[in-house]
Amino acid sequence: MAFNQTEKQEKEYLKQIISLLKKVIGNTDASVKDHIETLAEYKDYIWSNKDIDPHEIRSMRESILNHFALGESVIDKRKRLTKILSVPYFGRVDFLEKKENSKVMPIYIGVHTFYDLENRTTLIHDWRAPVSSMFYDHELGKACYQSPTGKVNGEITLKRQYRIRDGRMEFMIESALTVHDDILQKELSSNADDKMKNIVATIQREQNRIIRNEKTHTLIIQGVAGSGKTSIALHRIAYLLYTFKDSISSKDILIVSPNKVFSNYISNVLPELGEETVPETSMEQILSEVLGHKYKYQTFFGLVNELLEKSSPSLIDRIAYKASFGFISELDKFILYMENTYFKAVDVKLTKYITVPAPFIEEQFLRFNRYPVRRRFEAMADYIIEMLKIQYAFTATTANRNLLKKKIRLMFAGNNDIQVYKDFFKWTGNPEMFKMQKNHALEFSDLAPLAYLHLALEGNRNQPCRVKHLLIDEMQDYSPIQYKVIQKLFPCRKTVLGDAGQSVNPYGSSTAGTIQKSLAASEVMKLCKSYRSTFEITDFAQRIHPNAEQEPVARHGEKPQILQFDSAEEELSGIMGLISTYRKSGYKSLGIICKTEQQAKKMADILKSYANDISFLSSQSSAFAQGIVITSAHMAKGLEFDEVIIPQADDENYRSEIDKSMLYVAVTRAMHRLTLTYHEARPTKLTHQPASLVTTTSGNDGNHKWKRQ
Repeated sequence: MAFNQTEKQEKEYLKQIISLLKKVIGNTDASVKDHIETLAEYKDYIWSNKDIDPHEIRSMRESILNHFALGESVIDKRKRLTKILSVPYFGRVDFLEKKENSKVMPIYIGVHTFYDLENRTTLIHDWRAPVSSMFYDHELGKACYQSPTGKVNGEITLKRQYRIRDGRMEFMIESALTVHDDILQKELSSNADDKMKNIVATIQREQNRIIRNEKTHTLIIQGVAGSGKTSIALHRIAYLLYTFKDSISSKDILIVSPNKVFSNYISNVLPELGEETVPETSMEQILSEVLGHKYKYQTFFGLVNELLEKSSPSLIDRIAYKASFGFISELDKFILYMENTYFKAVDVKLTKYITVPAPFIEEQFLRFNRYPVRRRFEAMADYIIEMLKIQYAFTATTANRNLLKKKIRLMFAGNNDIQVYKDFFKWTGNPEMFKMQKNHALEFSDLAPLAYLHLALEGNRNQPCRVKHLLIDEMQDYSPIQYKVIQKLFPCRKTVLGDAGQSVNPYGSSTAGTIQKSLAASEVMKLCKSYRSTFEITDFAQRIHPNAEQEPVARHGEKPQILQFDSAEEELSGIMGLISTYRKSGYKSLGIICKTEQQAKKMADILKSYANDISFLSSQSSAFAQGIVITSAHMAKGLEFDEVIIPQADDENYRSEIDKSMLYVAVTRAMHRLTLTYHEARPTKLTHQPASLVTTTSGNDGNHKWKRQ
């Protein structure tokens, strides 16, 4: 007899589970109260008895620590159980193990485990548990999962999915497939929230393979726009924290993210999955830290802005050159050249009677070749002083020792990073490839090569790296030399993700292939299905940046529109009309995405004078705003909106290769509705759209009557 056969039985069972959850939560409240009272009693006892025996104090201290740890554990359990009260589980598989006298085991799957202590049974299995993998990986029929004791074979006899909200079952579906299309479509059709959501109820088979990949040292995820790659990567982190809880914690993970807004946007996913938030940083911070924060430098955002607003062929040449593998090869040869030619030993007169000869110093320089060059000087001086003591019974003073170290260091001609870097370009015959900015700041593309040289000459003087897993998002925006620095700094396991089609700096970007070449022991996995946008929006984006591997989800909606206006004023009025339509639509988010931040700022200043519910998202922002957001394509990367408006989509504003990247990024932010507007003579040619999509209009009220061309 099957367990909970009908929907009525399932609803009754859900009530029982929720009732049991509430009871356990109530018990944990009482337990926490007991621990707090016991700790207070210990505290009062210590304060009231000043002459306690030291042994008793030690014993009491241990008891206090134990009670505190137990209290923390109970509080943590309460948090987890409270989180699953509204949605205890989302799926179920009935599994019959392939062995004698086995019975069908119903396995309910949710965000967290719920274990019934009284009956000693697991009522809800964590989605990351080995047994839960069957829900994502298998259909009805033969199935298996990898348990700690080995592979378990059997058969799935029933598979169900539930839509539960606020403790009520809205519906259930008998599902033969991994994730039933009806459920997936409902989730995809819902409005965009102001935060990225956890997707445990809709994880697809190919996504699950990435999440549960434990073997690959460096996993490179190439995912098309809207494939859920960032969410999948965060779920992967949650899975690894669950699976390897004894050897890795959230403090051991580091996320390299593009900006503070994006960090804020993804900040709730791990806590929703029951894990602590993890430390985050940026590529710029990592590189600047290697260089001791000594130099002013152009930010990546600043570089992209320069490319969009006042790009020059020489700047593009410098970026492309420093993003090549040939450049790295030349750097490596130059480092070897420096080691062989930059150190010129000379005699050092330590005292009136003792001189250390140059050949002996040269010999020590070669002796300590396992050290980075600049790290040898101290070791050389210490060794020479030790030899003088052994051979000549000479006891050196601190002044003698310091003098020797100083003299040896001065024998090396490469103690200044910037000078060494300039020497490199002269050595290669390309002095024009290094150019400081007017404010004596480094160009962004020079930051990583300078850090690479510094590490080669000095080693990493910071504390040993404690990071056990590194997550790098927007992988396409980092060059091979940046990945080489990352490899030196973080020899740990890595998850690297992005989309080569969404580079905002096409002259210095990377593909999955170039990253694989840069990082050792790496494997590429692809996510080709796009879930974010409707079929019509995805098709529109494909005309800008064709990708033969992309598979759109069959979710249909409105066709994107390209609206032509007679003037800038009428275009602005038309955008106000579109905002008015958005407010009546029931959508929760609207992104007005301009090509540059300067254009976005100008647009925001004008529109804010008409409405007070509009937010401007800049490179200085630290949080993602709800509702109507005006921003640049660069800042919009990684975000999604129910509706997107792209102003100034004319042939003058969008025409170059980098403009094409920006337009593609802007278009692929839209989930349900997309509109491009312009007022110049021609719409941008980068979209390659049929003329029937272009609509002309005139007038300045909010209810335009569009006239087909």
